[in-house]
Amino acid sequence: MTDLQALVKVEAFIRKIVQPNAEEWDAFAQIAHVKALKKKDLLLEAGQTCNFIVFVNAGVLREYSYQNNKDTTVDFVADGQFTSDYQSFIMQTPSKQYLEALTDIEMLIFKKEDINTLYDKYKVWERFGRLIIEQIFCIAEAKRKKIISDSHEEQYRAFAAAYPQIVQQVPQYYIASYLGLTPEHLSRLRKKV
Repeated sequence: MTDLQALVKVEAFIRKIVQPNAEEWDAFAQIAHVKALKKKDLLLEAGQTCNFIVFVNAGVLREYSYQNNKDTTVDFVADGQFTSDYQSFIMQTPSKQYLEALTDIEMLIFKKEDINTLYDKYKVWERFGRLIIEQIFCIAEAKRKKIISDSHEEQYRAFAAAYPQIVQQVPQYYIASYLGLTPEHLSRLRKKV
């Protein structure tokens, strides 16, 4: 059983989406495992098959891959968010990306086989999983559309408004990579904002 204190944030997150009863919540708590990472530790490497989903209680993770021999930031995950390499997790194929701790991380980790057992036994958790995947898809689709339609300045403003803690905690060259900018271009944009 996971320390109850470690479950406080994830429970608040979940209860905004579904309302598990006591038995359903206990079953969920049983599969949660507390894990800590130090800054720069890798949670996932390219080539590994992702068999987990994590919920970040504290800290910032960076999702990145190598494109054209260049390290490219794909996303950031901060306090109160779930993450995984969802394609690798769902399809059970080797990951093409890395998950790296940009700060010390406190998280809960959920293994695929435990999640599937929970889905099979409790409809509420299957519904929660579906709603989360729908949310992730919509966020990815909105991001794709913003890249096409928004200027770099608009993209940075939106990013800074949505993730102020990341702007404060993460090296700027990672943010530049995420936005598809050079660090110099990002520096000029930040002076305007």
